Amino acid sequence: MKRAFFLLLCSLLFAHGASLSIESRITDYELANGLRVVIYVDSSAPVVATHVWYRVGGYHEPIGKTGISHMTEHMSFKQSPAWEPDDFHGLIRRHGGRSSGFTSTWYTGYFAVFAADRWELALELEAARMHGCVFTNEDFLPEKEVVTEEWRLRDNRATSRLWTDFDAAAFQANPQRNPVIGWPDDIRNYTRSAVEEWYRTWYNPANAILVIAGDVRPDKVKPLVARHFDRLKGRPVPVADFYDIEPDQRGERRVEVRMRTTAPSLLVGYRMPGRRDTTDYHAAAVAAAVLGQGRLSRLHRRLVVETGLATSVSSWPRAQSDPGLLVISVTPADAESIPAIEQLIADEVARLGREPVAERELERVRNALAADAVFDRDDAHRVGRLIAMYWTTTGDWREYDRELERTRGIGANEVMAFARNWLRPEFRTIGTLLPARDLLPRTVERSKDETDG
Repeated sequence: MKRAFFLLLCSLLFAHGASLSIESRITDYELANGLRVVIYVDSSAPVVATHVWYRVGGYHEPIGKTGISHMTEHMSFKQSPAWEPDDFHGLIRRHGGRSSGFTSTWYTGYFAVFAADRWELALELEAARMHGCVFTNEDFLPEKEVVTEEWRLRDNRATSRLWTDFDAAAFQANPQRNPVIGWPDDIRNYTRSAVEEWYRTWYNPANAILVIAGDVRPDKVKPLVARHFDRLKGRPVPVADFYDIEPDQRGERRVEVRMRTTAPSLLVGYRMPGRRDTTDYHAAAVAAAVLGQGRLSRLHRRLVVETGLATSVSSWPRAQSDPGLLVISVTPADAESIPAIEQLIADEVARLGREPVAERELERVRNALAADAVFDRDDAHRVGRLIAMYWTTTGDWREYDRELERTRGIGANEVMAFARNWLRPEFRTIGTLLPARDLLPRTVERSKDETDG
């Protein structure tokens, strides 16, 4: 019901040329040590979300050190002068807040959400995390076992293993091929000193953004930020840029995973451009929505409603900075349906490059994408997260505003050109998840043996 309201609101706003920009609510400045500070005012609820994100993740890790950013994230909760050992989350809870941390290919981020009368604690804790984490073997060795077990659990989940193998097949040189958690041999070889060195290099004000979003006044916030962060020293960090490193793909790639699973799964990924290729990058978002976002999308109608070949389908652009993949994810009704599903997807993708999308369909898609943006702006915590994400992946949080405007400017010709240039069979990677052979019904096993013979 709420989403339907947002769709209606977007159509009305766009009809009158209204802007959804957040810039009027923002105070943006930089400390002398290089820390970017963004204050976003939203007084609709007496809550404040504080985000500190660093430009470091799997993308920045050399061969042999994959996953070290994730390991550093784990260690950053252990000890510092601002909290007792292993008591970071307990301290947050005792003050009525909630918090978490996460690592991705492009960034490592932390957030805390508090009532508006006690949020300064988040500044104290994040300033301590930025410069004062303590690394001991007593903490490090057990935490490395925790991460090792996390890898094992992830590797034993069938869909996680499919994504790991799918990415490793789709990318040959770009670091996006590596799992964010790292490869198991690298995890085994971590040392406390190597993780601490990684922390000292990347966790510093010149490589971070601080976003305070919620029921605050900028004139009150600035002195608090200065109190906690002015004294920290910024340092240059290595520059990682692999935008054009991936070699040309000259043919379809396939990967098959057989594991214990309750349902088969299919991933189809087409190479797509990164953010520097502005028009095609935003055309990919519209193309993905036309193909597989929502119950009115083409693939949902064909695969789920009309043929019953699948129980679900979705499509999205999976490229935050560098060239990436437009991904189509399908849950087939059964494994035998996969060849027919692949053919139907190929037909719909070819149609996208052959026939212009009708303006009515385009308008519905653009309104749906705008509704997602409006929904994000309805929550200060989400706005803070997106400001931080756009800064770490593009260098400018204003891309958050520009993205919607650029997407609204994509028409049928741009979608058709993108599909012709990028959604080509030779640029495709296909991953399938199937039941392990020793778990197949006996009749299926006999049929397979006879075929092979």
